[in-house]
Amino acid sequence: MRLSPDATGAGTGVAEIAWEPNRFRERISSAGATTERGIQAGKAYFTDEDGVTRVVSEPVLRELLTRSYFWRRAWLFADRERAHVSLGPADASSVSVRLEPFGGNHLLLSFSRADGRLLFVRSPRFDLDFSSARAFREASGRRPPVRGEIAWIGLPTDRIPDASVGGGCGRFTDGGGSVLFDRTPDGGVSFPARVNGTALRLALDVDADGPPSISAENAAALPLSFSRDVYGRSIAGGATLEVGGLSCPGMHVQIVSPAPAGSDGVIGATLFREAIVELDGKSGGLGLHDPARWVPPAGFNRVLVDDDGNVPVTTFRRKRERARLRVGSPTGAADLRIAPESADRLDFVIPGPAAGIRWGAVPLSPLSAAGETHPASPDWGDDGWIGFHFLLRFHAYVDMPHRWIYVRAVGE
Repeated sequence: MRLSPDATGAGTGVAEIAWEPNRFRERISSAGATTERGIQAGKAYFTDEDGVTRVVSEPVLRELLTRSYFWRRAWLFADRERAHVSLGPADASSVSVRLEPFGGNHLLLSFSRADGRLLFVRSPRFDLDFSSARAFREASGRRPPVRGEIAWIGLPTDRIPDASVGGGCGRFTDGGGSVLFDRTPDGGVSFPARVNGTALRLALDVDADGPPSISAENAAALPLSFSRDVYGRSIAGGATLEVGGLSCPGMHVQIVSPAPAGSDGVIGATLFREAIVELDGKSGGLGLHDPARWVPPAGFNRVLVDDDGNVPVTTFRRKRERARLRVGSPTGAADLRIAPESADRLDFVIPGPAAGIRWGAVPLSPLSAAGETHPASPDWGDDGWIGFHFLLRFHAYVDMPHRWIYVRAVGE
């Protein structure tokens, strides 16, 4: 498929959908960077712009199973692959069908009454609007909308190669130590770093799920060649990041405008992908530890963390209900931000105190909960964010490579 921007000022790209029995792959290339998501051996994987591949979460797997079901036109076959089917909304010009693919998310397909053509597709983080049989607009997931045109459909010429978990660029010095962070006006944290030798302050934000972003002023001073991708990002490869005892050569960076207040840029995915991220609310230190050598500390509670594609996610529970929340975002003075429908499910009133929550085996005192400031996707499995206002009450180690977070309340 040929990809073009939905807005001005962006580049173009190419997407490929491929499948074979028990395999599925989506690959997108633009501005010299390629990402890939797929299903292999019953699990979902994600390969980021730096070529690092990780097994990812069940919500990603459900989304990819739904995408695979749609692109393979599985609903057209007699058995529909055991998908439950029911009628959806209809009006004078269209009718729709609701499908429940086995293992996937719900899928709503709308067709024209006049000629039977497909008009749109709706599913959590998978929205397509078709202007013809081959042309569509996609407004899915966490990236800006793009337009696509199916350029070729045909039989495969080769097998899909196996995806191998691994990669990474992290190099750790012995006794590299931690760096001190500052609080930022939006409730976040920032810390000193270097990109290609240039000293910067980077904000930490779990929502920065792509390459690190730096301000246009700092990017102009770097010997890097930036190109616009189809999502409107100015992106370049070949950068070297240094934070404390961590160095990461040969990685991608992008330009952010404007940079978060109190910083020269923002980073999330790269740190969580490469290192065990330590945040000490008492000392104000941020440490980055080698996942291959780090030993969990004694006296800490261990709580599960999931990986939504270089995005650490943990679970809060209240009675029988649970909320999946991204770990580490500027949420102002609130402990957490949560989608309204998620708050209703947990019987929270927002804004207001959220009581009766457990974090793994840890009972929490009432938290200040606020509404989301940008869309979450509860029907996908994304209920909101844990803020630094809450997280820095603890000494915490976010170990996304091994899917754990270790926490101990400050003062214990």
